[in-house]
Amino acid sequence: MFKKIIADLHIHVGRTKQGRAVKITASPDLTLPGIVRESLTRKGIDIAGIADCGSPGVLRDVDELMAAGELTELPEGGLLHRQRLTVILGSEVETVEEGGGVAHHLAYFPFLRQMKEFSRVMSRYISNMELSSQRATLSSAQLQAVVRAIGGVLVPAHAFTPHKSVYGNAARRLRDLFPVEETSLLPALELGLSADTDIADRLEELEHVSFLSSSDAHSLPKIGREYTVFEMDNSTFKEIMLALNRESGRRISANYGLDPRLGRYHRSSCSICGKVAESPPPVLSCEFCGRSGDSFTRGVLDRVVEIQDYEEPRHPSHRPPYCYQVPLEFIPGVNKRVLDHLISYFGSEMAVLHSASGDDLKKAVGWEIANHILLGREGLLKLHSGGGGNYGRVVRARTNEGEQMSLF
Repeated sequence: MFKKIIADLHIHVGRTKQGRAVKITASPDLTLPGIVRESLTRKGIDIAGIADCGSPGVLRDVDELMAAGELTELPEGGLLHRQRLTVILGSEVETVEEGGGVAHHLAYFPFLRQMKEFSRVMSRYISNMELSSQRATLSSAQLQAVVRAIGGVLVPAHAFTPHKSVYGNAARRLRDLFPVEETSLLPALELGLSADTDIADRLEELEHVSFLSSSDAHSLPKIGREYTVFEMDNSTFKEIMLALNRESGRRISANYGLDPRLGRYHRSSCSICGKVAESPPPVLSCEFCGRSGDSFTRGVLDRVVEIQDYEEPRHPSHRPPYCYQVPLEFIPGVNKRVLDHLISYFGSEMAVLHSASGDDLKKAVGWEIANHILLGREGLLKLHSGGGGNYGRVVRARTNEGEQMSLF
């Protein structure tokens, strides 16, 4: 009987313990110790994948935590914190293709010595290794070759987002980026917050690929916004790889994430008139002012419909359900004070979102907020689609009579 293990495999470091910037756009609170603490005490996740371990500053922080006994390397890969949280070492790298297409990829390694070797090798191709997600003078295929030679695995990151991803910016198909015989060496693809399995499974070439849901967190509250549920024996790198390849009974049993409509790039948008597309996809120029080009951002849904093989998703038999969750920060009435109270009351955000009873929620925060949490759990909240870098938003659900819908 395998355990259900919750993993968020794409979390950024904003600053080192010494205060040096790593991910420029991320919160300074996102230090390695802060990530570990947030994951354990507030989010309730079991595995945290750190996306900036190629940075020498982050590696120094890892060494310091290991010397203090806060992290211990596992024989089957990964670093264990206090017998409760596994840290997976990863590095997000930007590649560029001959035609100018740009994509982000995540390189994961089981052991610290391999991560350090990757950092050393990549310093030949990246001008500033201290900073996160820097552009390498490598193509996607070349980066994959480097990662494999060192003993890691490559996963395309937020694969459909418009500016820096394999499908959103670099190519129409994976085989345009990787030799055909090497596409099978990609064990997984990260969906990103504006996509789900219904969107991704319109592409035939992804039939055998496992899908990861990860937060790409740029602040502590965003950790666990999306996550993957694995069924496996324990929280190690080796077990993750078995699950991604669906071997020895290990598997992904569910993907959890935002409804794509809440994502920042779900629909096409125009920066000139500020409008988000409303017509059926694909919308490839602004339907309001007619603009295209750099001022027009093609949405995830619009891009996939543009290149799709199937008009409706065709889910392979191994594909797990995609479960929509509305993070507490999206719920009407939940400010920081309410959020802190809910997490303190129930133990973690996961407990609030998925297991707390309606009566207990009502006792903790009152009827209206409790009702909205339950409506979000059941997928009954009305949503306005996001686009152009702006999140979608939740609207209070109401009946035809204008009264607020209730699950009590």
